[in-house]
Amino acid sequence: MSSNKHQESKPAGPVDLEKGDRWLDDYLPYQLYRVTNRLNVRLQGRMRALGINLSQWRIMSVLHSSGTLSISGIVEQTLMEQPTVSRVVVQLEKDGMVERRVSAEDSRMIDITLTDKGAETFASIRHSAYAHERIALEGISAETLDLFRETLRRIENNIDLYD
Repeated sequence: MSSNKHQESKPAGPVDLEKGDRWLDDYLPYQLYRVTNRLNVRLQGRMRALGINLSQWRIMSVLHSSGTLSISGIVEQTLMEQPTVSRVVVQLEKDGMVERRVSAEDSRMIDITLTDKGAETFASIRHSAYAHERIALEGISAETLDLFRETLRRIENNIDLYD
């Protein structure tokens, strides 16, 4: 078992419920949520100007990263609910950002692909996303970032072991 000062422990005495115990200050899932949320809030202005919301951005991102995917593939990569993905894909298709077609491998499946318009819109937003990332990571060495990325991959793999 690895050492972790943040493993569940009982407080030395009763918690002052008016002041709280600041447990979230060191709770990694909450810290990751806050950082991600703050980056997304900064990016939403750019997305809004292009008529894209966060759900659409997530789907366009995985399609740009992975290429053509089925709805279930998008669900798996975005961690969004299937009905939400289906609804967002319909809107993206209406907006000309994606196209749907019957899968060449399985005629029961529908494949989703970014259109040229979707790829151009994505590229415009990605530029802003990278700018926000650079600001957030300023002053952090490349070695530290490599270690952080590897640590996040390890955490995700550990989580997957329990699913």
